Amino acid sequence: MPLLPFYLALLLCAAAFGPAQANTKFQSTQRARVEVNAVEGQTLQGCIFYYDYWHDAVNHSALYLFFKNGQNEPLVIDQLRLENSSFSARLSTDRQGAYLLPAPDQAAESCIDFQLTFTPGLLGTPTPHAYEMVYIPRGAYELGAAKSLADRNRLDTSQGSLGAPLNAFYQSDGKGTYQGAFQITSEAEIAIGGCDTCLNYRDAVIPGVNTYSGARQGKLGPDFPKGFAAFYQMRYELTEQQYCDFLNALRPEQARARIDLEASFAGADRAAYGNFIVWENGKYTTSVPDQACSFLSWNDCLALADWAGMRIMTELEYEKSARGTAPAIFREYAWGSSELENGYYLDQRLFACDRGKDCVDGNVHVNLLGFDNFDDVCGATGSDPDYIGCRILSETMAYRGPLRTGIHSQGKTPLSRLNSGAGFYGSLELSGNVREPVVPVGDRNSRNYVGVEGDGRIAADGSANTPAWHYAQGDALVYGYRGGCWAFHENHARIADRFNVYRTGPDVRKPYSGFRGVKNATLAP
Repeated sequence: MPLLPFYLALLLCAAAFGPAQANTKFQSTQRARVEVNAVEGQTLQGCIFYYDYWHDAVNHSALYLFFKNGQNEPLVIDQLRLENSSFSARLSTDRQGAYLLPAPDQAAESCIDFQLTFTPGLLGTPTPHAYEMVYIPRGAYELGAAKSLADRNRLDTSQGSLGAPLNAFYQSDGKGTYQGAFQITSEAEIAIGGCDTCLNYRDAVIPGVNTYSGARQGKLGPDFPKGFAAFYQMRYELTEQQYCDFLNALRPEQARARIDLEASFAGADRAAYGNFIVWENGKYTTSVPDQACSFLSWNDCLALADWAGMRIMTELEYEKSARGTAPAIFREYAWGSSELENGYYLDQRLFACDRGKDCVDGNVHVNLLGFDNFDDVCGATGSDPDYIGCRILSETMAYRGPLRTGIHSQGKTPLSRLNSGAGFYGSLELSGNVREPVVPVGDRNSRNYVGVEGDGRIAADGSANTPAWHYAQGDALVYGYRGGCWAFHENHARIADRFNVYRTGPDVRKPYSGFRGVKNATLAP
């Protein structure tokens, strides 16, 4: 097929999609995608549609692109050229992906004409994939919760944590006593335990609840990603459409290992808990393409990350992306405060809007129904004036499950970090919706994690096979989650909360577990 002239592609884009929309760090409008218009030899051309981007004095967004050939092998990019655009294009270090970077204070622009040349290996029509990313810049930050240990964990009562983040990191003195938030100032080795200036944590004691968060001794080596070095993070949690795209790219036996369409939870099928992926007309499809994908096991996450050339973030990187350079605040969520915006209106009306008018109140999606210890965790009404959470949601709620990613960043004027629920750098739903997979610091094996990215290929059985991820193999594997989810008490959506950071069973799929990957911020010269 001959190459289309660039001006013709631009005219088609403008006619089909009209003027570009405004963009801000907290706005979520349409999703980015790539359309291939023509292929000739090792060269293809097409149009990139990218809407919600920014480049300000703090950080910038980016669109991460990668391509697979007809055999689902990663294509190595020789050159990516943009036409008539103020965006710039940079290749990843392995040249299997590229970043589309906006210029500072760039005017709104959506259809970006491109021409891309691969090194030999183009077999069949190439398939493009695009993930919207947020740049987390290099720099120091505070880790944990800025409050005394006694205030954070009331160990001698039956009242649980009274709204405090569980098992939060802190800086220790020589007796293991809380000395404030831990300061991350480099990627150097960190000692763990009750030693002077060490990173420490203490498990809360809640009757009948396992709050163990790992061994409190040892060290994090210099290669364990600590969040000081720059990295890119997915702006949104993985959507159902993105997971369908992954499954449809695999061989049938690989795909079957990465999804169980017959899975149930608490006696109900997957759809009852908000996962709508089905097998239809010879492919995996969903009726809610932008909804956060749930029912993902740890091994599902590893395979997706390996295939996409990403990796799992550490729990330190999670806190950096949510808190940024701001001081640690007790009980804070990803939007930098303990405030729940319009929290009392997260009821069935929210879900009706989500399925129709795309409107929503609130800035976090959590579900308090079914928690027998509600009074214990929240305390008596008015007993703690600093804790404004513990909402009572509607008993008639008709839908339980994750929401469309970015839903809190629409239909509000003006948008802010608070009412959009955005992290410090612009990532959305770091608190609530589905929980985020992380590499924990409390396990001796996971401390060997060195932050190597996936190589774009997975094993014949559908599992991740990047050699550097050997720590992540085996039934005794320990992994973790941060950020809370729709099914948990809102307490666990707090930045510093580590309640779910020590888990086993890498093939277990839950309706509140999703995926958000990261990439190292190293680019090809």
